[in-house]
Amino acid sequence: MNCHNLSLLLEQEQGLSSWLEKALGADYTQLLCEPLSGDASFRRYYRFRQGSSTFMLAIAPPATEKNREFVAVAQLLHEAGVLVPQVLDVNYECGFILQQDLGDQILQPLLVGEGIDYWYDLAVKQLQAFTAIAPNALKNLPTYDATLLQTEMSLFTEWFIPQLLGLTLDRTETLQLNDLFACLIKSATAQPQVFVHRDYHCRNLMAVNGELAAIDFQDAVTGPITYDAVSLLKDCYLTWPDDWVEKKLNSLYHKLDGDGQLQGISWPNFQQFFHFMGLQRHIKVLGIFARLSLRDGKHGYLNDLPTVVRYVSNAAGLYDETADFKHWFDQRIVPECKCQSWWTDANEVSEVNECGQ
Repeated sequence: MNCHNLSLLLEQEQGLSSWLEKALGADYTQLLCEPLSGDASFRRYYRFRQGSSTFMLAIAPPATEKNREFVAVAQLLHEAGVLVPQVLDVNYECGFILQQDLGDQILQPLLVGEGIDYWYDLAVKQLQAFTAIAPNALKNLPTYDATLLQTEMSLFTEWFIPQLLGLTLDRTETLQLNDLFACLIKSATAQPQVFVHRDYHCRNLMAVNGELAAIDFQDAVTGPITYDAVSLLKDCYLTWPDDWVEKKLNSLYHKLDGDGQLQGISWPNFQQFFHFMGLQRHIKVLGIFARLSLRDGKHGYLNDLPTVVRYVSNAAGLYDETADFKHWFDQRIVPECKCQSWWTDANEVSEVNECGQ
């Protein structure tokens, strides 16, 4: 974006000109400005360059974005020793946030070869830092309580099943899902409650000079200790072998146990907490990705649905408490998923003809 394009941006955003002049100085119009790709939100990002110095501008509509939460959590994490973008200036009324530029290197493309263990070991260390944040520092964060957990899973029955798949649940199916949701909520609320980033995955982590930085943390809550581990190790955008996931989870378990964070929870119980938390998260994500496509026109997320469907099926098969749900999910939901245009597994193309449409 050149200076002419910057002028157009200033015309479109009322109040931006005077705010940037105050934040960057009277000569800010001479800075190079380029738009950056966005994310699943309604935020827009721009990079300003002045010689070797750069700044990031986020235009985040106050009606839809959690700007005050972003600034508050950024400060909380910075004080905890977590690398996050420093907020340089903010206009809450207009939704302008000027922040430190951490670059463009998200973690996902770096996860190859020896880099996989290096970066994931840093991520596990960062999870330790999350859990070490003192409870009194979390008092202003929302609580990941039963109501919020239930609301999230209801996205599955509101958006994924009826609107994306076109299925109607009968009373027996609805009751079965209610029982499952109650089981998962009980597991989540029984865990130690700590700082939860809530979307801690390879696209929300950045590599900065060999260090790991966290971004997109404005939805942070106080919640289950395994939640961010699920987001990291059962990432919706890539998958790892089960034995590797278990190795990293075991490493996290021993670190947290050594820090006194697990309150005597055994390794098998911690594993169950992790897998049940994964079921809750991925059931929610099926609904979120469906909504992003159907409501917001962001259809690219449909390409990641097969990974999430497999996560749900696999986790449900690990415990007796979820065996009935797995049978129903595999017989009722998975075949309909395989009929969708976004199901692209080449090994299962032949099964499309088995759709009950």
